[in-house]
Amino acid sequence: MRIERLSSITRAIDLNYPTNRIIVEITLLFLLGTAGFQLILGKAISSALYSGLIGGASVFLAWAFARELDPDNERSAFFAAFLGCAGFLFFPSPFLLALFLEILLIRIVNRSTGLPSKTSDSIAVLLLSGWISSQGNWIFGLFTALAFFLDSFLPEPNRQNRIFGLIAFIFSLLAFIRTPGKESILLDAEVGLFILAAVLLFILHVLSSRKIKSRGDLTGIPLDSLRMRAAQMTAILSAGLSAVLGGAAGAESLMPLWGAILGISLYGNLQVLLKKRSKPSQPD
Repeated sequence: MRIERLSSITRAIDLNYPTNRIIVEITLLFLLGTAGFQLILGKAISSALYSGLIGGASVFLAWAFARELDPDNERSAFFAAFLGCAGFLFFPSPFLLALFLEILLIRIVNRSTGLPSKTSDSIAVLLLSGWISSQGNWIFGLFTALAFFLDSFLPEPNRQNRIFGLIAFIFSLLAFIRTPGKESILLDAEVGLFILAAVLLFILHVLSSRKIKSRGDLTGIPLDSLRMRAAQMTAILSAGLSAVLGGAAGAESLMPLWGAILGISLYGNLQVLLKKRSKPSQPD
């Protein structure tokens, strides 16, 4: 059975497609390089391999987030992958389960496959979100509720996700009540400036985006621009709130997503500048 028939929010990696093959090669090289470097430092094989897997996942997820949030620009995803590499070197402890949840939530909102989430998809996402929330990370239940609610009100709404959104919100609320010592919203100056710069750059890119040319993987129908913008704003809200509530640790937990946000922003704004410079000047 093909994976598309099991789920409408999973996307296969076609290695016959050049950019997909390149990112897999980059991921494997970074994985092996990280693991090898750890071995040179005298770490145990299991520890070195674990670090390599985390490093490879950070690079690949940064690329994957960028493909979801900026599907018309394949090159911006490689900007994101590079920042994913750099981010891992400085912040080597991303929260992989939360990142996996985030990418599923983005797909529910933007429908990059072209299809709405199946009931089984929503149940799986709800269970994953509930487990993460129960570990003291209540904010991810709130992000899940937001994605479900958006999906149920945006064009071609999937109304059953209103029920899943309500359940996710209740899970998040219960987890918040049970969490000892609620997070402080006070940020270090460095983290605050990082968030502010990233948010402003990304919003500029989102506002400059117009019609989406990319098509759904399974339908061949152009993606909805309103859904894409909603997914983009969901991503920046998720990353921003995690950093605001968790400080540097919160930012580190979603570092590959930050890599994608910055990669997309830098590439998009660089393209705008190059286009402006390439225009011939008007004679006086």
